[in-house]
Amino acid sequence: MIWRLFCNQLPFFWYLIRTRFLFWFILMNAVVILLSMQTAGNPHATIFSLFFDGVSFRAAETHQVVLPILWFAYFFAPLLILLNVLQQLWHTRTIHLRGLQIPPRKFAEVNLMLIALITTIYEVGAIGIMAIAAAFNLHFGSWQGLAAVGALFVTTWLGVFLLLLLQAIGNHFSPSLALIIPACLLIVSAYTAIHMNPLGYLMLTRINATNAWHPILVLLGVSGLATMGYLAVERHASLN
Repeated sequence: MIWRLFCNQLPFFWYLIRTRFLFWFILMNAVVILLSMQTAGNPHATIFSLFFDGVSFRAAETHQVVLPILWFAYFFAPLLILLNVLQQLWHTRTIHLRGLQIPPRKFAEVNLMLIALITTIYEVGAIGIMAIAAAFNLHFGSWQGLAAVGALFVTTWLGVFLLLLLQAIGNHFSPSLALIIPACLLIVSAYTAIHMNPLGYLMLTRINATNAWHPILVLLGVSGLATMGYLAVERHASLN
């Protein structure tokens, strides 16, 4: 039933997001390609460092911080793609879907699948192009090369997925706050040195050889809690 509902919702989901998705996806990758050309042959900078170095704990503690714009844009763009599409999808399709006698909780599970899908497509496109442009020249904790790219992919995937979940939860209360709150969390993460802040671990300068697994585990745990929170909010909304 879940797969049937997913296949039923996917074309309408794509119809609602396709213009924004193509715009931001093409723009992001155009910036990646342009900056990759400028950093080609530079031993001190790669496309990965430009996007993901962020702000170190030391710089945040001493308040020597400039907001990492490319880092912020990378994680904020998916929010501008999704907006409140899941609510639009529900309102436009509710009569038809109820006619199929599908339990409301299944809709929330399919929404999670749609969020995971859009996160995966965004990540594969962006990280894939970066990896090719940088010739897999990346250090992530104690990992290098392909292993480092894989670790970065998992970490940033969890980061984007978490932010989209927070947005989906917030949309039940206020679409404006659903954008503002994740944006504020990203900005606060750059300007503070809270070690257990999961979004802070989306910056490469906050990862070292001894804690390479730590960011993934923290993000995985927080994303799991956000998933349960989203399912609880959706269940409450369906009962009302």
